[in-house]
Amino acid sequence: MNQYKTHINVACWLASALFFISCNPSAPSALTETDKQYFRDVTYNVQVGWNKGDREPYAKRFSADAVYMAPNREPIIGQDAIRTFANTFPEVKIEYTILEIMGSAEYAYVRGSFVVTNPADSLLDKGKYLSVWRKFPDGNWQLTHDIFSSDLAVVVK
Repeated sequence: MNQYKTHINVACWLASALFFISCNPSAPSALTETDKQYFRDVTYNVQVGWNKGDREPYAKRFSADAVYMAPNREPIIGQDAIRTFANTFPEVKIEYTILEIMGSAEYAYVRGSFVVTNPADSLLDKGKYLSVWRKFPDGNWQLTHDIFSSDLAVVVK
C-alpha cells in the first residue's frame, strides 16, 4: 500500500511539474538579422534626412510617448515635442556610427556614436548615444527611450 501511495505521489508531482513547465512562457525570441538591418537602415535614413534639413525621419521613429534625454535639459516627452525640439536645431551635419545592436524580438537597444559638424565641416560636437526600441503589436519598431551625451569638455565662459 505504501508503495502504491509513493507511485501516486510521484505521478502527481511529475504531472504538476509538467503542467507548470508547459504554462511557463518560453524565452523571448532573439533579435533577427532583419531587425538589426532595420535599425541600420533607419539610422542611415535619419542621417541623410537630417543632413538635407529634413527633421521628419528623425522625429517619426519615436513612439507617441517616447522619452528623449538630451544633455543639459529636462527630458522631452512624446514624438510631437521631440519633433519641435529637433526643428529648433540650426543647419548642422550629423554622422552616426552604430557600435552595437542587441535585444530580443520585443525590445532592442542600439548603442553608437555621433559627430556633429557645421556646414564648413568644423567639429561642433561628438559623443555617444543609447536608444531603446520596442516592437509594437502592429509589427513596427519605435524608439521609446533615447539618451545622448557629448565626449567634449564643458566650456565655461
